[in-house]
Amino acid sequence: MKKILCIGELLIDFFTTHTEVSIIEAKSFEKQAGGAPANVAATIAMLGGQAYFCGKVGDDAFGHFLKQTLEQAGVHTDQLIMDPSAPTTLAFVSRQKDGERDFIFNRGADELLTVEDLDLQQLMTLDMIHFGSATALLSEPFSKTYEQLMQTLHLQNHFISFDPNYRADLWKGDSDLFIHKCEPFLEAANFIKMSDEELLLFARTDNFEQAIEWLTQFSDKTIAITQGASGTMLIRNGQITNVPAFPVKPIDTTGAGDAFVGAVMYQLSKYADTNISFNEWVTVIEFANQAAAKVCEKVGAIDALSSLKELS
Repeated sequence: MKKILCIGELLIDFFTTHTEVSIIEAKSFEKQAGGAPANVAATIAMLGGQAYFCGKVGDDAFGHFLKQTLEQAGVHTDQLIMDPSAPTTLAFVSRQKDGERDFIFNRGADELLTVEDLDLQQLMTLDMIHFGSATALLSEPFSKTYEQLMQTLHLQNHFISFDPNYRADLWKGDSDLFIHKCEPFLEAANFIKMSDEELLLFARTDNFEQAIEWLTQFSDKTIAITQGASGTMLIRNGQITNVPAFPVKPIDTTGAGDAFVGAVMYQLSKYADTNISFNEWVTVIEFANQAAAKVCEKVGAIDALSSLKELS
């Protein structure tokens, strides 16, 4: 079974325990481990795969909680840096009456990861790499570290997965900058996962058929476009099919996309050669849809992943 590295943010999400209120009105919050790449790593480990996480947290109570959470999930944390000079990154989130998120992001240690922090010799021994860009591309030095590591691993012919993970709250409407920073990752990736909204964003169109046409430039890649209850569109070597969603009554969709990616990587890690057939890819996506649906049955991201053990 191949070893999989997930690199990116690991942070604390504080969710309001009240519904339909702003953060100003909220009086209590619940602490949860968060960060898209960390969710992917936890998914892989929960399913029985070999997952490694690379990122930076503060050498504080929150950072130690996050490290402990990953290790309890079965993730290797050798490449998790505990920074004594910076606090762990925190996010405060609530849902308002109009359905919009009220969001405060206190950036800390995660954006300070440098190439010098990394044990590149060890990283080169890992087989597959997942990049999930939610915060990694926002600012330096992490954005430079992220791209430099991606280019190095790409040149070494490692299998690369990329999930753009666009968050309008974080990019404050500057989608052009986001697209520009994602372009090298789209070029290098072997597997790309996007939501249907992200596809329209990248293709700069409101027409889904035109957006699919835009994807033809990536003919050498496998692409999965997740569409919630409508299933997942799988595109590879000119072949396109829709893989139906797994039926579920969702309670909380947080982390479903990360569980999808983790399940894909876990399945691929079991193949001697990741250059699998289209029909084999359909089977991989079917499993990933099931994993994503399973996570929606519980509240929280990493906490909900424990249910994935039933699938492994």
